[in-house]
Amino acid sequence: MSEAVRLAHTTVGERADEAVGLTDAIVTDAVTMINAFTVPAGQGELFLTRWKDNVTVMAAQPGFVQAKMYRAMDENADLGFVNVVHWDSGEALAKARTNPEWRAAVQRMMDDDDLHITARPMVYGTALVVGPGDRP
Repeated sequence: MSEAVRLAHTTVGERADEAVGLTDAIVTDAVTMINAFTVPAGQGELFLTRWKDNVTVMAAQPGFVQAKMYRAMDENADLGFVNVVHWDSGEALAKARTNPEWRAAVQRMMDDDDLHITARPMVYGTALVVGPGDRP
């Protein structure tokens, strides 16, 4: 990242024991938000249904580039799902996270008594890129 990073910390979730802490890197550089989820065995499909509500809202926001959700091949993995979302800038991501519709979708997922997940979101900037045959 080519500039000083200003961080903003917010929380999504009214219940303190289930609140998700969010950190935004307020930069004009492109950022990647990676969120690793612990999802109990047997709740994967329900989780994906709830997550689709969230990503539908985010995909409509300015600066959104792409989202991919990865699912562990073993249903009992500690981190069963990993979400990787690319944004044009940290500023765009920070603004998108203020969207009331998105915050409500996250709240519904966290308040769902049938879904017991733990989320670990963090914003990242590129530190190193290695291609085939490169020697970093």
